[in-house]
Amino acid sequence: MPTPRKPKNQLFTPNEAAVLTRMPLKAVQNAIDRKTVIAVTGQRSGHSTRLLDIHALLALALEKRLINCFTPELRREVFDALKNVRGSVVTAYGGLVKVDLKKPRKELASSMRDLRRARELIHSDPGIKGGDPVFRGTRIQVHMIVELIQKGSPEQELLEDYPRMTPEMLKLAPVYANAYPHHGRPRVQPWHANPPIY
Repeated sequence: MPTPRKPKNQLFTPNEAAVLTRMPLKAVQNAIDRKTVIAVTGQRSGHSTRLLDIHALLALALEKRLINCFTPELRREVFDALKNVRGSVVTAYGGLVKVDLKKPRKELASSMRDLRRARELIHSDPGIKGGDPVFRGTRIQVHMIVELIQKGSPEQELLEDYPRMTPEMLKLAPVYANAYPHHGRPRVQPWHANPPIY
């Protein structure tokens, strides 16, 4: 049975958790706010943020399956039991409720592989495109490619326009961009205040 390879003490931002569990970011934030999953406060990139451990990710992966059939209290009991489970089934209410973990674990492991691979293919260097994330060995900006995808650019057209980009890069660009979105206002280019030259 595939299980996530991340160490148990690995912590994830809500954006990473949304990508890994394939849930909307708002649903992840709501689960944290309602204490359906427990987050800890930590530092990422010099900013204080809420972070989730692997048990919280598994709870989120189960949340979307259980939300329509279990009460919030019962879901919390199931999620609390996740911390002590060793096998592929979690039990709650003295064994009356059993939840199979195989499929959620398999999906989570697949998402983690995709995010790990995206981080291998993409990097930031202040000397390349002002530090915007680009695909390794190229100057192709990841967030720009995702914008083009969202605007409806066909995959084949993008691969022809950017011959150094592979189908794998194109597939993983949205994974990376959603896990690590641009923050703040767009950067002002140095020539922004200058009048156009004709």
